[in-house]
Amino acid sequence: MFHVKQNIHVRIDMSIPGAGSVIHVAELLPRDAQTCTMIRIIELDPSETIRGGATQDTSAGLAQAPNPVVPHPDTYADFPDIEHRLLTPEEFEGLWAEAVAAFPELG
Repeated sequence: MFHVKQNIHVRIDMSIPGAGSVIHVAELLPRDAQTCTMIRIIELDPSETIRGGATQDTSAGLAQAPNPVVPHPDTYADFPDIEHRLLTPEEFEGLWAEAVAAFPELG
């Protein structure tokens, strides 16, 4: 019997020295204890306005496409400029609906 991995929904608040701050809300699929596959991501500015998003195939409004493999949320304590909290799937889907309304190409 095998274990089916559940997607993780997470909000990440990052401080970028010299560039300010950014908020990412992401849906991740764990690969192992250290990494996840990026499924979908939403980028918000500090006022929590949606500025862009991406799926594995499409990116809209982002300065660059997200990395397909990212650190697992369990490793975020290793990154001093990151704060995070887990979201429910419903919270993520609500934000995703807003992102698709702003960027229809994400749908």
